[in-house]
Amino acid sequence: MVFEEMNQNNILFKRDRDTILFDDVNLRNIETKFGTPTYLFSADQIRRNIRYLREKMLEYNPQTSIAYSMKNNIIPEICSIIADEVNYFETTSILEQKIIEKIILEKKKNIHIVSTNIYKPDELIEDVIKYPIISSSENDLENCHSFLAIDSYQDLKNIEKVAKRLGVKPKVLIRVNPGIKMDIEETIFASANVTAKCAVVISNIEPIIKASNDPTIKIWLPERQFKPEFDTAERLVKEAYESESLDLVGLHCHLGSQITNIEYFDRFFEVVTRFFKTMNEEINDKLKILDLGGGYPVDYAHCECVPTIEDISKSLSKNIKNSGINPDIIIESGRFITANSGILLSKITITKENSDGRKIAVLDLSIYSDLLDVLTAQWSYDYSLINDLPDTDQKATWKLVGGTNDTLDQITPRMIKCSNCKEQIIEKKEITFLRDLVIGDLIAVKSAGAYTTCFNSNYCGRIKPLIVIKDSMSEQQILRTR
Repeated sequence: MVFEEMNQNNILFKRDRDTILFDDVNLRNIETKFGTPTYLFSADQIRRNIRYLREKMLEYNPQTSIAYSMKNNIIPEICSIIADEVNYFETTSILEQKIIEKIILEKKKNIHIVSTNIYKPDELIEDVIKYPIISSSENDLENCHSFLAIDSYQDLKNIEKVAKRLGVKPKVLIRVNPGIKMDIEETIFASANVTAKCAVVISNIEPIIKASNDPTIKIWLPERQFKPEFDTAERLVKEAYESESLDLVGLHCHLGSQITNIEYFDRFFEVVTRFFKTMNEEINDKLKILDLGGGYPVDYAHCECVPTIEDISKSLSKNIKNSGINPDIIIESGRFITANSGILLSKITITKENSDGRKIAVLDLSIYSDLLDVLTAQWSYDYSLINDLPDTDQKATWKLVGGTNDTLDQITPRMIKCSNCKEQIIEKKEITFLRDLVIGDLIAVKSAGAYTTCFNSNYCGRIKPLIVIKDSMSEQQILRTR
């Protein structure tokens, strides 16, 4: 299954004589027509990713719905493409809500939302509560469901306050932090440990340990050194259940983003499914929905140890069965759906060499405004020369840097160790190309469709890159947006 998913990632790239095509698009034509830097997305690949994700999840978990996590890419045209494939969206802001409401008007389709932000201003809470009413009145459709994921005790009280004022009883989920032990060096984006800022931690771990068939569960569930007075998962579940203003329907959990260790998924699923079972026994089986958030990884570094969607789906199925529960499952995917559907096309503006003999190529992009994860998360992408490719396999190593004066504005792959095999995946600061680079060469940053465009800024007075979407199902083959 590893190779099948790797093919999913590489299907878009093909060589045509001395040029690399992306989704059958000649990137030199993109540069001529739109300039650089430019993001190019494949709508067909987005659809393939969603269908693959759904197929593998439903194969082992038939009661699963796919939700799109909007924060990773909120380009309205891309959200519209995704809305043809999924019925759920995870939102965190009023802007995201309005994008979905507009899509509903255009498509006349039921779309359900899960609002998850750590802080929800009254305006956002009100918009989410009114969402089913607005949607049905505008489209003559059945109500589109909306869910508020309660993140803290104060969040619960704020939602209660707005609900009382509106006289509407919103459906709510309690956002639960399982508080499992995680190696933060391996999981940069982990958010399921006891120190995480989001969700409320499971305070009493003894029922979970007792119910587990695996004695090593104690290693993964450290003793709680401090038990909050208000912000515990147990308390919020009971308070929401007893509230006259809230309709408790389930739990929301989130492991993190780009989790590459299958053990983390396995322990995460075990803890939250057993907690679901324990709490349901105390509140008369009120919990019907288990939203498991995201974390589903993309194989950026081409390491066969990255777990596949099938691996993850099997783990979930096993833990649901072992826990003896039968919830409706929601998984929220952002990165897996959009990452490999997009590239960032950039041009070399000038070349240099420094005193230690390294050759430097300056691109017309900036890490700060176009690829922020390289800086904030020491993230690494694949880079490919796409024009004037030689017939023979030559080797030339270059250091790529961004086009601003800032010292940190450079594409420097970090030292990555596979969390399973512990081997180093990237060992050098330079990137190897098939020949020496020259001014005017085009470089494609691969798998740049997630957590890139949402960080675009006008840092140093730079103009934000254009966004081009190639869609074989559109009468207009290429759409433009900024």
